[in-house]
Amino acid sequence: MQLIPSLVIALVALWPAIGSALDHDNLDPNRPIGMEDAYAIPKGEIGMEGGVRFNDRREGRTRVTFQPQIIYGAFDNAQIELQGDLMTEPNTLVGANKSGDLHVGVLYNFNTETMNIPALAIRAEVDLPTGLNSRGVDSQLTGIMTRSFERLRVHLNVGYTVLGSPQGQERPGAYRAVAAVSYPLGYPTSFRDTLIANVYTRQSDLRGQRNNTGVEIGLRHQLTSRIVLDGGIGTEFLGPTDRAALLGTVGLSLGF
Repeated sequence: MQLIPSLVIALVALWPAIGSALDHDNLDPNRPIGMEDAYAIPKGEIGMEGGVRFNDRREGRTRVTFQPQIIYGAFDNAQIELQGDLMTEPNTLVGANKSGDLHVGVLYNFNTETMNIPALAIRAEVDLPTGLNSRGVDSQLTGIMTRSFERLRVHLNVGYTVLGSPQGQERPGAYRAVAAVSYPLGYPTSFRDTLIANVYTRQSDLRGQRNNTGVEIGLRHQLTSRIVLDGGIGTEFLGPTDRAALLGTVGLSLGF
């Protein structure tokens, strides 16, 4: 498996870049819950993110996932992402996510929010079959909207994933929709924490099963200008018998 060495080499190559601040209010996928906002990191900025996510399923063993990620502000309003998920029980995984797959994504922001128009972005991703029992190249397209109401921000993510080589009862494609809100705690006397909550639904990995539907809540804390800590928790109240009874994430983001 060449995933982790590849991510490490990429990070080392980017390390000499000039340091810059990391914004805790810029929300990336799974940092700390399953949603993102419509804004890319600034051009030239580099972020290294890592998290540990657990899924205590109603049936089956608790699954733990390590999620290393590198984000690079390659252009104005555009970022490139490299990520790999390493999971426990890799032989039991179904659906698009396989342990050790390399995820390559691009997020492009079309506009900054105005009085009349929300911020809009699109995110495209390909998942290369570098992982265990992974076949075919999977692809994903997500539309993202962010709208502010004073300090409260509302987010909507709608995406569709296409499997390159579905196996057995796996769906050849599945949609996902997320509605979320984020709010800066302590404002205006301090601005170090952002509270995020969402409700989501996604098609199950296998045909003939109910949608996985749940809620999550998380917090991002600005420790220093270059370090952000995050944590989140959630549950799925509808879905297959092995849906999540309890979800949780603890993560760290570094800016360079």
